[in-house]
Amino acid sequence: MKKEIVFVERVPSIVNLKFARALKLTGKYKTTLISFSKVDENLYKKAFDKILIFELEHKIHPKKIIQFFKKISSKEARIFLKKIRKLNPYVFHITGPDLFTMIFMFLIKKERPKIYFAYDIWEFSTGTTGGFRMKKIFQKIFEKISFKKAHGVLHKGPSGELNFLRYKIGVPDLAITPDCLDEWIYPPKRGKRKKELHVIYPGGPLTSEEGRIPFIKIVKTVTSQKIHFHTYGPCVQEKDNNLFFNEEKINKYFHFHKREKPEELNKKISKYNYGIFPDFYDATIINPIWPKTSMAGKMFNYIEAGLPTIINRQSEVMSDIVKENKIGILIDYSDLKNLKKIIQQQNYEKLQQNVKKAQEKFRLSKNIKKLEDFYKKIVNLKHQKNKIIFSYNYLIYFFYPYLLIFSLMPLR
Repeated sequence: MKKEIVFVERVPSIVNLKFARALKLTGKYKTTLISFSKVDENLYKKAFDKILIFELEHKIHPKKIIQFFKKISSKEARIFLKKIRKLNPYVFHITGPDLFTMIFMFLIKKERPKIYFAYDIWEFSTGTTGGFRMKKIFQKIFEKISFKKAHGVLHKGPSGELNFLRYKIGVPDLAITPDCLDEWIYPPKRGKRKKELHVIYPGGPLTSEEGRIPFIKIVKTVTSQKIHFHTYGPCVQEKDNNLFFNEEKINKYFHFHKREKPEELNKKISKYNYGIFPDFYDATIINPIWPKTSMAGKMFNYIEAGLPTIINRQSEVMSDIVKENKIGILIDYSDLKNLKKIIQQQNYEKLQQNVKKAQEKFRLSKNIKKLEDFYKKIVNLKHQKNKIIFSYNYLIYFFYPYLLIFSLMPLR
């Protein structure tokens, strides 16, 4: 009989889709997704046998507060909760931090193993702008509660990163990388155009905030060297879109593409020369633990797409992967103005050969056993704990009458 893994997310992530797909393909698991937002069912049905959705607006505007409470007290909500309480899976895989997924921790049966996947650790967050600062306060609260309620913790950063928290995590943890989904791997392409260089960031331009070099400044520095710079998707903050639309009009080396479907993205970007991480920080302002421990799923987009990576040395956990596997170029912000010269000094064919080796090393079908073993470990520990609690309760129940009689006996 297949074991059921229930994934819980506010907005389903590609990382969990990859995990679920790899687990499903082993033939040993039934995968279920619980989401608080719409999903692309054509994509997610490849990874999940069952999908339960209850749409909830995350940003509760004062004008919509009545509508929100009507939604959570509706018949639809009661049916959704009834379905949740009937679930009795092998393990719950709950991603956060998030208000809805944190609340979910309290809704499911106590005896079921709960694994918290700390997608990002907000305790290390660098956000300093007003709105972001307020969000950070709440996220850190949700995060701490989620850590405390879990029977095991997954995280994308390096082993030992949880030791940087200001509180202890008293359960087992596993540092796990997103890795490469087999069907999304494209071997490095030979004979790419050498006259013009193209670098790609497979997401929208990042938000400008205190302590981070503005994305637009990085774009201008790179494209001033006649290197084509491509992004895919809208800006993280909608208000920034016009800035980049205008940049595309006046800068023939900047290309502001629309977002691509996840299953098609790697094929699209595989035609470029390099993947780039345009993240550079002022370590005197931000929390230095953030770049030290951050692991972006895009790291494995580049490997899947057969692209060498250009990355800031400050991003330690990712730059270590690049360095150890010899799949790219490590730079400092001061190197950015000379990026073209640095690229021209590389043995590109050798980098491609190393990327091909990395594709095999990080192939998820080979590495999914790490996650399976962690699930098994947490389930076994939870069962042992349940047995101890049961034995304790049984002893109390059995000896209670004798203890009561003994307590009522007169002392001589």
